Amino acid sequence: MYRCKICDDVEFDNYTSLSRHMVRTHKMDSIQFYVDYNLNGIWPTCKCGCEGKVKWSWELKGFRNYCQGHQSRVHNNWGHNKKAIDASAETRRIQYASGERIQWNKGLTKYVNESVKLNGKLRSMAYTPEVKKEYALRMKENRLNGVVPTRYGPYSSQWKGGVSEVNVMARSDKKMYEEWKYPILVRDGFKCIKCGSGSPLHVHHDKEQMCEIVKKHMPVDIQVIEDFELKKVIVSKIVDYHITNKISGVTLCSKCHNEIHPSLNFD
Repeated sequence: MYRCKICDDVEFDNYTSLSRHMVRTHKMDSIQFYVDYNLNGIWPTCKCGCEGKVKWSWELKGFRNYCQGHQSRVHNNWGHNKKAIDASAETRRIQYASGERIQWNKGLTKYVNESVKLNGKLRSMAYTPEVKKEYALRMKENRLNGVVPTRYGPYSSQWKGGVSEVNVMARSDKKMYEEWKYPILVRDGFKCIKCGSGSPLHVHHDKEQMCEIVKKHMPVDIQVIEDFELKKVIVSKIVDYHITNKISGVTLCSKCHNEIHPSLNFD
């Protein structure tokens, strides 16, 4: 006898009658009925180990062994062979360079091609806040352990030919922030000493001004420096001067800082 788990007191002579009863009376999906009564309520998962639920196949009259595309994670002739992967990548690079292989979207924009437009939309939808956070953490870890090297100067993707002024380079220097600006921000509790605002914050030279310090280290006979390597040397001296001489500074918000230097337009 086959007993209904929901009605409890209803019994059937065969499995087919019970299945028909569950579908008609309790609106239970036939696949869910199979899982509940044949697999003890445990839905099969992908054999690749991802723990994803596999789909039912009417053709196979049972559940599939893998989620779509996951079989290649287990049965793959070369996908886990690093030498084969590197060789394939090198072949593609050669083909792209020779023109034998061409990017499908080369020269196309979302304004003239629907495929490019749709591709952009799908990528944007997939780039959720959770994905962004995961990506940021992974990039940070890779930079710290050296997997993704941090590139400076001509090797940086943001390189503009060394056009930044010495003043700007010194203010944005990493060592300047870590050993001069950051201690001042900590001392002032990350708040503007005038209005108490917490953002955005600047470190203001309240005694010896930045322009005066820069002039001290600039070559007397040069007004505009185009040699990037020379700029780096001067910036290093300016940064060391701040740290060694413990140049006085205070924390100000952009509004209060702008009141002191209105011509610089910090807002």
